[in-house]
Amino acid sequence: MAKFPSEKELKAVRAALEKGPASRMLPTDASPVERLKFSLCEKFVSYLLDHKLTQRELAEKVGIDESLMSKIVHYNFDDFTIDRLVKYLSILFPKADLEILIKTKKRVA
Repeated sequence: MAKFPSEKELKAVRAALEKGPASRMLPTDASPVERLKFSLCEKFVSYLLDHKLTQRELAEKVGIDESLMSKIVHYNFDDFTIDRLVKYLSILFPKADLEILIKTKKRVA
C-alpha cells in the first residue's frame, strides 16, 4: 500500500501548483468549436514536447508573446479564434494540410 505524502510534501506540491497556470480540461459537454480549439492546442503542446522547447522559445518561433503561448499550451483558448490558432500552427507546420473530421453519433431507438 502506498504511503500518503507528509504534510511537508503536500505543502511543497500545493506551492508549486499555485505558481503556474492550470491547464484547462475539456468539459464533457464542450461545443464543436471548443473541441476543435482544444485539438489545435494539443498540437502546440506536442510540438513543444517533441522539440524540447520552452514556452518562450515556442512563442518566439511563432512570433507572439510568451503570455499568449502560455494560454495556448494550457488550453485557455477563449481569447483565440480557430483561424488565429491555425495561423500560428501554419508557422510550425508550413507544409501541413488541415482536415476536419465530422463524426456523427448514431441515435439509439
